Amino acid sequence: MSENSNDNEIKNLVMTRLETLPSDAIVSLGSNGEFTKDQIIESVRRGDENGKKMIEIEMSFLQGLKDGILYGTTSPNN
Repeated sequence: MSENSNDNEIKNLVMTRLETLPSDAIVSLGSNGEFTKDQIIESVRRGDENGKKMIEIEMSFLQGLKDGILYGTTSPNN
């Protein structure tokens, strides 16, 4: 699988997760500002600075779930 294909899969995963937010949700990206659900989904789709930041945040969150950090446990690999 190519890197571009992986990037697209990650983008699609993040956009799908964002779609589950309430329609009036506001996403704060620190000093970058606040964005509506639709604005941040479009940023992820375009791959702009805010989209890349959102992907980084989501991937960090998912890695934390995988590693058990968010539940105060660790995986057997740690």
